[in-house]
Amino acid sequence: MRSLPLAILLLLSLRGFAQARPNCALRPASLAQMRHCYRPLLVFSPAANDPRLLKQQSALDSAADDMMDRFVLLLPVLVRKDGYESPLDTPYQLLSQKEIAAAREHFHVLNNQFAVFLLGEDGSIKLYSAAPISITRLNHLIDAMPDRKIEMQRPHAN
Repeated sequence: MRSLPLAILLLLSLRGFAQARPNCALRPASLAQMRHCYRPLLVFSPAANDPRLLKQQSALDSAADDMMDRFVLLLPVLVRKDGYESPLDTPYQLLSQKEIAAAREHFHVLNNQFAVFLLGEDGSIKLYSAAPISITRLNHLIDAMPDRKIEMQRPHAN
């Protein structure tokens, strides 16, 4: 009987992370670990308090259930992490400095630039924007993806 409250607490702590498949890491440490599991949303920002980052994060928080249903994982790509305030409800992951440097190089984003990239579960770029992306645009784009259409047809689909 004592294990029931512990199990409930464990499930609540994992609420912020939805998995696309049972073999996916709950806290993936790299873009490679996210492949075929999540749809990473990389938000490159020159500072943790950049208004564009805050606007994007606020929009995602307002639709956190949509993001979990679509296996979107926010990846803030910051020059410095100090001062960063994590989202309230949106699934997110902070990458290591090595992963951040690799992402900046791969996507050709300078330290002083703001950019948003949505990657598909296959790792390909599905959307690029130099400004925050609306939730409506993000949802429509993801819902039009072939793998998302298959997800929505499954029993108990998100």
